[in-house]
Amino acid sequence: MLQYKRIETATLTVGKEVIGEILSCPKDKKYRIVSITCDPLANMFLRVYRGAKQIVDIDSIAMTTAAPLLPMDLPLTVGQVVKAGFFNDTAGNTAARQITIGYRDD
Repeated sequence: MLQYKRIETATLTVGKEVIGEILSCPKDKKYRIVSITCDPLANMFLRVYRGAKQIVDIDSIAMTTAAPLLPMDLPLTVGQVVKAGFFNDTAGNTAARQITIGYRDD
């Protein structure tokens, strides 16, 4: 079954990355992240990490009404944590932002 989870970031800071935990894999579970989405904003780079490894770094303007989801195939096993957030490369646009993932049990 496909499930969705949404987080809201902390207030963004110009020229800095703001990241938060979006999903962790508990004991006796395996997950697979299949999509991610956020509002399309120029110069706001969506970033996703599994552990210390960066998986996604894309200008969020790529999320358009024609293609609002970024497809993913990111497996998670016990103990792995996925974090997501933004690098803000634009002055004056520091409001907290929402990120939504689609995931399923593997």
